[in-house]
Amino acid sequence: MTNNEEFEAPDWVRNNSETPPVTDKQKQFFTISLFFIVPFCLWAGWFEFGRAQHGNWRAWVYTFEWPFFAGLSLYLWRRISRGDIPRIPRPNLHQLAKDADEADGKAQ
Repeated sequence: MTNNEEFEAPDWVRNNSETPPVTDKQKQFFTISLFFIVPFCLWAGWFEFGRAQHGNWRAWVYTFEWPFFAGLSLYLWRRISRGDIPRIPRPNLHQLAKDADEADGKAQ
């Protein structure tokens, strides 16, 4: 990329002030999804535990991985329900370009 080109962050990167709040319809969708995801993850962990008991050594990893996913989904549901949406910070692309140009100049 040359110095004359304009740097701009992609559209999916937003400023913190631009993030819309979670709507009630979205909260309902996440709650309904949670009632399917958590039991499935717990069942899958139990299923893998049975496989591990019969000698499948890789199933031991999945025995603990599936309940972890259930816990993670509960954690994320709680965050999103409270309106604490994870955000991707907008990078200062002009400063990054300047730093890259300086690094290129030092390398040569």
